[in-house]
Amino acid sequence: MISSRGIVALAVMALAGPTSVAAQEAGQQQFFFEVRGGVNVPTFDVADAVDAGVGVGGTFGVMVAPRVWLLAEGDFGFHGSAIQSGPDVDVFHYMGKVGYEVYNNDQVSVLLNAGAGVLNFRPDGGGSTTDVAIGVGGKIAFAVSEQIAIVISPQGDIAFTDGDTAWVWPFTAGIRVNFP
Repeated sequence: MISSRGIVALAVMALAGPTSVAAQEAGQQQFFFEVRGGVNVPTFDVADAVDAGVGVGGTFGVMVAPRVWLLAEGDFGFHGSAIQSGPDVDVFHYMGKVGYEVYNNDQVSVLLNAGAGVLNFRPDGGGSTTDVAIGVGGKIAFAVSEQIAIVISPQGDIAFTDGDTAWVWPFTAGIRVNFP
């Protein structure tokens, strides 16, 4: 069985081929890859069970039209229990998103994004659950060179669990590598 992460990766690769020629002719970057670290913050009901935790993430982006990007994004949060005897919980976010670049002056770019995927909740001791989720966010990139940028990536992901919603907010920063 193909995981949701595999489906997102296949969709991005399928769309990358036909769009790369148009982006190359326009002289625009075609792909980017990000590696980030920061904090994942739970809110609402899930905050009663787990505390904010260390987060890491990565994004693969491909330009499909001027200013329009497809994103395959993963964020991984490692949360301590908010309940004295409760388990620690790891939360893995897998999202496919569409991004729109609202600003770019070659030094700074701002990309807004929205999409869907899954959140996988893995408490210590077992009982992993995976729920359908939606996500929105932004990416602010500061160019260091043509190929390298510092990126700040606030995201908000909402999982639809049994009768409730679980909101987890990855706030990360890191390095983006651009590929022409």
